Amino acid sequence: MRAPRRVVVTGMGMVSAAGAGGAAAIADALARPATGIAPVRAFETTGWPSVLGAEVDDAVMEALIDRDAARRLSRICRFTVAACRLAMEDGRVEAGPQLGLVVGTEFGDFRSSGDFATGYLTRGPGGLSPMLFPGTVMNAMGAAAAIAIGAKGPTVTVNQATIGGDLAVARAAALIAGGHAETVLAGGVDELCGPVYRRLAEMGVLSPMRRGAHRPGEEGCRPFAADHNGPVLGEGATFVVLEERELARARGASIVAEVAAAAWGNIPVAPHTAPPRRPDPRSPLRRGLESAGLTAAALRGVWAAGNGDPALDDWEQALLAVDLAANPALLPPRSLAPQFGQHGGLGVLRVAAAALAAGDGPALAHGLARGGCRTAILVARPA
Repeated sequence: MRAPRRVVVTGMGMVSAAGAGGAAAIADALARPATGIAPVRAFETTGWPSVLGAEVDDAVMEALIDRDAARRLSRICRFTVAACRLAMEDGRVEAGPQLGLVVGTEFGDFRSSGDFATGYLTRGPGGLSPMLFPGTVMNAMGAAAAIAIGAKGPTVTVNQATIGGDLAVARAAALIAGGHAETVLAGGVDELCGPVYRRLAEMGVLSPMRRGAHRPGEEGCRPFAADHNGPVLGEGATFVVLEERELARARGASIVAEVAAAAWGNIPVAPHTAPPRRPDPRSPLRRGLESAGLTAAALRGVWAAGNGDPALDDWEQALLAVDLAANPALLPPRSLAPQFGQHGGLGVLRVAAAALAAGDGPALAHGLARGGCRTAILVARPA
């Protein structure tokens, strides 16, 4: 049987509350302790249980997307197209049939879906807009980006809470390893949307959680802290360029890191906060380490999904404590949620952070969703 092809990271592109740009901009944002979280400006939040978010500056987008394209594309599609172009420029890759695209998201283009439904509810069938209809499907961002950047290879959309971006990278790596694509842009995207934000806040999902709920307190994003009381939403898009290693070498690409393994799977979900009794050989992290020929002791960094959700944070720490028992110095893991807010691109930022740090040794981007989906993406110094 032919061995799987090796996958490397050769470019990055980000549009976030912390700024926009390629690998250098991401490295700069990761090095700054400042948070992108502030009171939401895009919609009125007076009287709502939560008011914080990590928003993308409109001026940043105006500099990245021309006016004609901005009129044609919804805001979330503009995020996607801009981040894809930044990643392509950073990795010096070209459009064509060899270029694929995998997009992960939590909520999709909910704003367009809401506007489309409102048109019908207020004006009947005549209020249904054919311009808005494409945004009502979850793959709207992937379709718009594929057309805009000329990606004619496989295009996949992944929808998953908390770890949509992680799954997008894992699926893209599998496409290349399996010989189904040569180069894939893999990323995640979401936008702050008033109706979604308000309903989540009223349900007590966001920080601060409702009175009487688990760990109420001051609003803010505090992953793995004793007083964590819910996530803070963010927005934006981050994409990485994944390539087959020998093709990247042949074109003289600058290789940032190698994806040593990408594993995902479902695990039992109840009870969330109970530590596992023993190591589970089906654990995506343990499978990933075995596939990469690594041990937990070899890891030099862990970027995890913790976002301030108490149940998720506690459960993730418990799982990692078992799988990383040989390297307890890695716990608690690092979280990027306080800088960028929880959104579909956050998982890709975890992968980017691990890739940029891989020069010091193998690193892990770990993902976990409340529904029991778990991911492990291991990156290492390019061989």
